[in-house]
Amino acid sequence: MQDFQVTSQRRAELYYWFTTLFSAPLVDDEIQQFGGYDMHAFLNSLATLDPLRDATEAFRLHASKVLELTQPQRDLSQYYQQLFVEKQLLDTSAFTDCGEDALLFMSVLLHQHGTQLPDDDPLHVCNHLEMMATLAMAAAATQDEAQRLHLLDQQRELANQLLLNWLPVFVKRCQQEDPFGFYASAAKLLLAMFSMDIHYLNNVAQ
Repeated sequence: MQDFQVTSQRRAELYYWFTTLFSAPLVDDEIQQFGGYDMHAFLNSLATLDPLRDATEAFRLHASKVLELTQPQRDLSQYYQQLFVEKQLLDTSAFTDCGEDALLFMSVLLHQHGTQLPDDDPLHVCNHLEMMATLAMAAAATQDEAQRLHLLDQQRELANQLLLNWLPVFVKRCQQEDPFGFYASAAKLLLAMFSMDIHYLNNVAQ
């Protein structure tokens, strides 16, 4: 049980981190963290996992390039605007048909658990990422076995119905549309992490 709690907390940390990367343009304090010890230690921990190594190092490289920009916050904000506001790449309906059942399921989760994000649109992928974190933390915290299993089932359903088919297309579009490469590298790292996580949820977690 303790291993499950530690794993769930770590999974939640990763989903929260990706939510922060994609939910809004990064502010200067967040950008400056790319050059700090904590960020390097965090990325080093990811790079110890073989399936994440290449994507982690690519993200590290692009994060260092952000710090080399003359005006990092302004320039990165412009890239964010182009990709996620003008082209709406974070809207899951832009690439895949989620289906009414999946959208109803996500709407119910948002009603039950809420969101810290300003937009509670069930189609917005940052709500999906944040909800994965929220459910993982709830599963780690509960002492009720039936509730823990229910929260795991909700994570599986969310991951399989709303993220599994959308993420590869999202990564491809980011690679095509992101001239600087920072968000494309972040998307690729997200897919690598998610591929590990969906295997864990579907084959290991119980």
